[in-house]
Amino acid sequence: MSAMTSLERAAWESAQELWGVRMHDAVLDPGAGSVQGAPAWFSFPPSITVDPDMVTAFGGADEWESVFAHELGHHVLAPSTRLDALKIRHQLARALHAAGAYAIRDADLSLLSNLWTDLLVNSRVAVLQRRRDGPGEPGIVRLSRALYRASRDSPSRLWWVYLRTYELLWNLAAGTLCDPQPPPLAAPPAPEPEIPIEQTPERHREAERKLRERRRDAQRVADELAAATLTRPALDADSLAALVRTFAGDAVSGALRFGVIVAPYLVDPRADDEMTGVPIACAADTAPASAGELGRVFADRRLKEALPSRPGDAGGPSDGRGQTLGISRTLELYRDANPDEVLAAWYRAEASRWVRPFTQRAPKPTVPDLPGPLETWEVGDDLADVDWPASLQAAGVVVPGVTTRRRSFLVDDPPPVRTGLAVDLYIDSSGSMPYPRSGSPAVLAGTILALSVLRGGGRVRVTSFSGPGQVAGAEDFTRDPARVVTELAYFYSGGTTFPLDLLERRYAGLSTPDAADRRHLVVLSDDGLTSLFGDGDPERADVAARVRGTLTTATLVVLDGQHRVAELADAAGYDVLYIEHMDDAPAVCARLAEVLGG
Repeated sequence: MSAMTSLERAAWESAQELWGVRMHDAVLDPGAGSVQGAPAWFSFPPSITVDPDMVTAFGGADEWESVFAHELGHHVLAPSTRLDALKIRHQLARALHAAGAYAIRDADLSLLSNLWTDLLVNSRVAVLQRRRDGPGEPGIVRLSRALYRASRDSPSRLWWVYLRTYELLWNLAAGTLCDPQPPPLAAPPAPEPEIPIEQTPERHREAERKLRERRRDAQRVADELAAATLTRPALDADSLAALVRTFAGDAVSGALRFGVIVAPYLVDPRADDEMTGVPIACAADTAPASAGELGRVFADRRLKEALPSRPGDAGGPSDGRGQTLGISRTLELYRDANPDEVLAAWYRAEASRWVRPFTQRAPKPTVPDLPGPLETWEVGDDLADVDWPASLQAAGVVVPGVTTRRRSFLVDDPPPVRTGLAVDLYIDSSGSMPYPRSGSPAVLAGTILALSVLRGGGRVRVTSFSGPGQVAGAEDFTRDPARVVTELAYFYSGGTTFPLDLLERRYAGLSTPDAADRRHLVVLSDDGLTSLFGDGDPERADVAARVRGTLTTATLVVLDGQHRVAELADAAGYDVLYIEHMDDAPAVCARLAEVLGG
């Protein structure tokens, strides 16, 4: 570490004044840039680190204010918070998935996230410096000339698009930062000549023939992908420049559109995406997302908006591919986070649109609403709700439904009244049920029901069951939604045997419930639920009927085309909701939640 010189101190103070912020001093760490891959970088909690030796090596020793202003811009503008940084990566993952990326690589997300936020920050720094200094070339432009000089001849078409975008944003002549024409697509490698099949030993010929067929199939798929991947560098650079101007105040929404434009450059097998010598590793925050952060990220509606089409593509909006990430892709994206926490947050977010809390609320006191965060003013909303100062601050050009903002208000509601409602939820985790980590409608259905109960002030107990002795779940009821969803997602993949011994023990000695102490039993299963009524355990054939007397309601949500449990359930006093497909379970459980709530 080293102390700031008087020149660096003056530049640091000037950069803070440029943004109108105050922050603790940046850290000067000579030599650290070789590890980070950039002369300066930011991280959360807000901090900035600069390698003065690398800054000098890249030719930025005369532009210290712009070096500091760029990193400060990441904390002020984009991503500004760690949550927004996670949301930007999520949006870019959606774009890569829709573009046909085989895997969501962390290196690709880091690259695209840096490119997008750097565009927003550098564009705003140039505006601020021009506003303060008047005519002339802003310092950020001079710094960029120096930083990008070594990568001018990069074979990467994506890098050419990025540099050309700066030329358009800063009104620089074509050829200032990059060659006037983009690099050509790399020629596909010539296929290796095949040895005549007759020269293969006869005992291996059939295997060799199948291997060659698979290779030809793989090559055909690669050729089809290449033909479908259209990258138009000149048009894409023009589109990116417009995108930066439009989404200057909404980096999360803009990230999705940015990803739609640039993702094809990373998945195009004909492209050379090597960016050697490019100092863009600006973000240094690598901590995995916590459970709380995952919940707040997945709750953002912008991460579920329709995927836009690429500018210049024929036709209307996207066909919907990649609008949301499935659970398997989400686990891949958040591979460093706790997978149970990712599962819980994903299912809670997916269930949110179905959840309808049922409860009696205390009378609302007559207090004014509390000002809340800014929201997007949509076309069709009351024109009087537009917050014009916030809308103009979001972008220089007012685009209804995109840059327009309105102030939300938080209703100071009293907490929901706690009730005596308790739902004992049993979920089948046998091998015939959908796997939770691939997206399980049964787990989603259980989540919908559980969240409706919890938000209404009730309690839930979850039990996952499969074959004999395969039972998971806590003995007590809980109001912790994360714990409930984690227990719902527990999966055995065995046979199907309902744990009658457990059911008998739990309800032994309980009396008939009253209105103040409502007990509901719900079982989610697909087949084999005759075991609930003693099939395979005749000594406990009467347990279900005896337990029913201690319950307010008992409901089976079953995928059973032959209705094999109908007569048994009716005799024991259990209601049965039959579903034709497991995908019907979420809607059925949403309606069941309303019924249980009265």
